[in-house]
Amino acid sequence: MAKPTQEDAKIILELAKMGMQPELADAFTWLLAEPPPADYDRFNEKYPPGSREHRWADQLCTYYETVGALWKHGLINEALLFDWIWVGGPWERIKGFALGQRKEFGNPKIYELFEALAAAEARADAKVPVGASQR
Repeated sequence: MAKPTQEDAKIILELAKMGMQPELADAFTWLLAEPPPADYDRFNEKYPPGSREHRWADQLCTYYETVGALWKHGLINEALLFDWIWVGGPWERIKGFALGQRKEFGNPKIYELFEALAAAEARADAKVPVGASQR
């Protein structure tokens, strides 16, 4: 596994700044405090299109999709990325929305990188025991 570079660190810092933008920070707080309904129809009943929470769900998925694109194309060190970000929990909480959007719009690419990133994180976590050195 390649050692993280200064460029990897810069990308992480930029992603962290993006995640701290007020509306996205509010979206993260909402997702962790009040997990949305897993069923897409129930999600849309509770948070109809145009609502703040519907917008937050889209922003969260888009944020992780962006991170996933960087990861997929090898533009960021995977070990550093997964040391910094938690993907699986947010994916599990919002995947009903993400998969519902994919089905509603008939586009299998919608949030596919977010889903792939969560799966990659799970694989990486399965390989490295917590607290074990990755050097």
